[in-house]
Amino acid sequence: MHGGGDLRKTITIILVIVIISLLSGGFYYYTLNIPSKEVVSIDDDMYLIVEDQIIEYGKPVKEFDDVLYFTYEFIEKYIDEDLFYDDKEKIVVFTNDTYVKRFKIDDRKGSINSKEFLIDAPIIEEAGSIYIPMNLFADDYEISIDYYPDTNAVVMDYTNVEYLEGEVILEAPIIRSDLDIKAPIISSDLKIGDKVYVYGEFEKWFKVRTLDGIPGFIEKRYIKLNHTKDLYKSELKDRETIKNMKADKINLTWDYTYSRVKFTDNIEEIPGVKLLSPTWFSILDIDGNIQDKGNKDYVKKYCAMGYELWPLVDNSFDPDLTHELLETTSKREDIISKLLDIYLDYGFTGINLDFENVYYKDKDLLTQFVRELYPVFKEHGLIVSMDVTTISTSENWSMCYDRKRLHKSLDYIILMAYDQHWASSPTAGSVAEYSWVENGLSKVLEEIPSEKLILAVPFYTRLWTINEDSISSKSLSMEIANKFIVDNNIELIWLEDTYQYYGGFVKDNVEYKIWLEDEKSLDYKISLIHKYNLAGIASWRKGYETANIWNSIYKSLN
Repeated sequence: MHGGGDLRKTITIILVIVIISLLSGGFYYYTLNIPSKEVVSIDDDMYLIVEDQIIEYGKPVKEFDDVLYFTYEFIEKYIDEDLFYDDKEKIVVFTNDTYVKRFKIDDRKGSINSKEFLIDAPIIEEAGSIYIPMNLFADDYEISIDYYPDTNAVVMDYTNVEYLEGEVILEAPIIRSDLDIKAPIISSDLKIGDKVYVYGEFEKWFKVRTLDGIPGFIEKRYIKLNHTKDLYKSELKDRETIKNMKADKINLTWDYTYSRVKFTDNIEEIPGVKLLSPTWFSILDIDGNIQDKGNKDYVKKYCAMGYELWPLVDNSFDPDLTHELLETTSKREDIISKLLDIYLDYGFTGINLDFENVYYKDKDLLTQFVRELYPVFKEHGLIVSMDVTTISTSENWSMCYDRKRLHKSLDYIILMAYDQHWASSPTAGSVAEYSWVENGLSKVLEEIPSEKLILAVPFYTRLWTINEDSISSKSLSMEIANKFIVDNNIELIWLEDTYQYYGGFVKDNVEYKIWLEDEKSLDYKISLIHKYNLAGIASWRKGYETANIWNSIYKSLN
């Protein structure tokens, strides 16, 4: 598939003229990125052009056995920024909302959602570059790829972009390398009626590209535009879609369990709540063994009452274990398969991922895990949600989440808007004062669309104990906090800056402080769901609330 000898000679001559002119201080040369021998070896190889720009690094496209191959780097930059390569196992992974495809270098078998199939041409590695055959990916993206033997050009356009077309209306039009009638000629082969794409307007010139891949500048008088739209190409349309959205606001609560659920006689309806996330599953070791604290009678009873269940799975909050689990494609695939089997066996309607304390260096691996899990679970109709913290400078607890990329492979993200002052905080303070919650929420909304974001609020507070030498705290449920206040005759004060009641006292030279979470403080936080049009609310955790809380939340939410 080699051709276009005359064109290559012409381009080589032009380059010589341009170099001489530049060295002698001649005409200004407008960079068109025409490939040189050192760049893509146009004496022997085809060249690649995307829209109006020739790709000027390495050899981005090659032909092997009559099949067009593209480098991994090119596909990642121009087609799919989420393309993933596992250099340990030599596996290339493609993901989207409906599939995860895995291909091993030099292997004529691939898999889609872990189901194997045969491929005609394998991925290969040559001269340090990974080359991927066009038929493994091209049909899955909004692109068109064509090869033109006459010019030896491989041309890629985006099918979701409307390009402005022009038509040649005068004889002998010339495409030049610059905005000057003395600039080198790139092509003089156009005829009346021929079409070109138009990318820009410069006084008397149009920036164009022929349909067969020759870019340059042409005088306006030779071209008639086919409509009056702006000359610059339209922006790529947002291809994200929000699926499985509900008309009503979500009201989820986590049902924390210390050990395997044995008794279900105490199951009863929770006013206003129709979504539960029992904390049943933990990944225990690098072999992917999963702790299961579930109970099928629990599932049957709640489902019979109309509840949906999105049980939580965590990473044991172990960064070393998490690294071992995520660093290879085969381990990620194995743990996803095991989780899917468990969730289908129980008959759940969704999953809640709670991966915390993850090394910052594993940020991309965590994102890739979610990207690989999502299509597999969606194939079976399950909702996929994930918990994230507010944005901070903590590497393991905040910076490990690539929120902008994660939300694209999730139905919902749950923002854990609590632990403003955590258990071992050096200063006493609120678990989640209103201004801190809103500030954290607004920052996260810069990275996550509001219709995908669920705000999680606390049902607990911290009792702070302060003496000369130390400061400590312990978590209290609402009932226990109220009892402590009554038992110690604490006079509560409403704080307008935190939208919470505060109380404190000193006893035996020890100071006690508490910022209370109650119906009133939660009502203010829930108002943020309406203010920012969020998907709903989540609460940590069931059993820590007072009896009036559920009706209060339902009323505020609706």
